Amino acid sequence: MCSLRVCLCTALLSVSVHGYRFSHDGWTMSGADEVSAMEGASAVLPCTFTYPPNGGNVTGSVLWHNKLMPSEALSLVFKCTYAGPGRPRCDEETQKAGGGRFIFVGNLPEGDASIMVEPLRKNDRDKYRCRVELTVGGFQSVIFTQLTVEAPGGNVSVVTGTVGGSATLPCVYQQPQRYRSVLTVTWMRKDPYRHIVTFTHKADGSWAVENGTTRFELVGDPELGNVSTRINQLSVEDSDGYQCLVEFSKGENYDATTYVHAHLRSSVHPPYTHQYQREVRLQVQLQVTPVTPIQTSIYILRILLLILVLCILSIIILWNKGVFSSVMRSVTFSKR
Repeated sequence: MCSLRVCLCTALLSVSVHGYRFSHDGWTMSGADEVSAMEGASAVLPCTFTYPPNGGNVTGSVLWHNKLMPSEALSLVFKCTYAGPGRPRCDEETQKAGGGRFIFVGNLPEGDASIMVEPLRKNDRDKYRCRVELTVGGFQSVIFTQLTVEAPGGNVSVVTGTVGGSATLPCVYQQPQRYRSVLTVTWMRKDPYRHIVTFTHKADGSWAVENGTTRFELVGDPELGNVSTRINQLSVEDSDGYQCLVEFSKGENYDATTYVHAHLRSSVHPPYTHQYQREVRLQVQLQVTPVTPIQTSIYILRILLLILVLCILSIIILWNKGVFSSVMRSVTFSKR
């Protein structure tokens, strides 16, 4: 597959979402109806929204509930409240719910209510629902996000590179048997969490980059379960944790509205997606040139030559000052 070469531009803050869209009464909410990640790593539950037009500042809360079975009651697992316009973000607060592992990575004024679960535990497998309660009203999705926790596959991969060079971030996966059509490949940075680049599959089989050009190059073949991506022209600032998000389409025949009330089903629009997430850490170091034995010998020779030159200069200076003549006269006088 031909690689896609691109150069970095402005990074977006919000989590990239290409999944379902639920629209009702002037509101919209989008997310993935299924997310899978490895135990011990992190998983992001994406949720973006828009609200009815409003002339003032919008503040409020982001809430997430879980519900394993349709017959079970909803349970609040996360809540983050904005204090007001003076505090535009609440992502500095790590919630006590889930042992402090549920962290806000979105941005309420930008319509992003996404959260991260880290480190991921086996019993985090559940259905989660996103809700926002704003000054203009409240809204929640009727589609749950199913979080699947996979068996741990070892430690998070660590990739090293040098300033000015390039490094490849690995992202290899097993394609779900039911969903084999890859829609997008997205890379996020973790600290702070933000969108870096998204590659989109086109009808002609090629891959194009969204939101302008970047330094990122898709070098893997998604058809073979590999979306590894190379970062060119590395800098020390590129050192960070990265998350690979691969979105699979569940196909036109899949319907996620089984448990949605009948009068709301027409308000839910595909694509329904399975979002596969993987982590990798990049460490960028300054270029260090090794010193060879020949270079060491040259350094020693230069130092010896410098010492010799300093000795000669000292002798010349002392001679001009008559120091040696005075010494010789003193020695002659002593002999007499």
